Amino acid sequence: MYSALITRLRVVGLRRIALGVVLSAFLHAPAVAATAVPARKDARKEVRNDARNDKGPRELLVPGHAKAFYYPPAKGTSKRVLLWLHGRGASVAEDCAKWAPVARRYGWLLCPQGDEDRGGGLRGWANNAEQGRDNVDKALAALRRKSKNAIEPGRHVLIGFSEGAFVAMQLGVHEAAVWSRWLVLAANDGYWLGDGVQRLHEQKTAIRRVVLLTGANDEVVQETRRSFAILQREHVSSKLMVVTDLGHEVPLERMSALYTYPIRWLLALENDPPPGGTKRTKRAKTAMR
Repeated sequence: MYSALITRLRVVGLRRIALGVVLSAFLHAPAVAATAVPARKDARKEVRNDARNDKGPRELLVPGHAKAFYYPPAKGTSKRVLLWLHGRGASVAEDCAKWAPVARRYGWLLCPQGDEDRGGGLRGWANNAEQGRDNVDKALAALRRKSKNAIEPGRHVLIGFSEGAFVAMQLGVHEAAVWSRWLVLAANDGYWLGDGVQRLHEQKTAIRRVVLLTGANDEVVQETRRSFAILQREHVSSKLMVVTDLGHEVPLERMSALYTYPIRWLLALENDPPPGGTKRTKRAKTAMR
């Protein structure tokens, strides 16, 4: 009987000793484990912030001009920028969000705001191409800083509509080394005013590819055809796309169908599978040359 009691007391004693060792180790452990918790909390906060920012365009301060909007690439990093130059009386943040699903597959999306305040949050370019070029140059420089200099000149894509097409067609012939690929919506040969055509002639070797896309019901369709004839005369690699059931508009519900193929052609990706393994998008009906 005494032997069994002694054995039991020894077991209880060993358990107390083990508990004491565990408590001592916990109380004297280094502080590193405790400081790791806030770090994980901060990481979760950053993920939440990124997810929230993806719901709308991010803002970019542009010295001397109205703020711009931008989206980062949808996946990974990119050295390429797709520039959206809005039409007169546009809500640029809304325009930028409309282009994001198409453009972010191929790079950064940059949406400067014209300096003309037309009231109610709407913007224009005041038909001032020189001011527009300065605005774009500074917006691109600000985005390059934001990207930590990941963006480089080269295969950038210039997209302009209506009054933005005017700025785009001027910007393209003045800065072809930077903006070598153009998607001009509702182009007008009158936008190459002054020395525009001469500059096109001088810069044509730097201009890689151009797409002119205009609705068949747009009143500037003949001016677009004349613009295409000038590009052909200068031997610039170009396509004319006249959409049979489109007016002077950039329709939200047809963004992918209208603009995915032109962008892929500009980037010489027209024969590659679409990014992300997605199915090829059915293209809009066009008369194309």
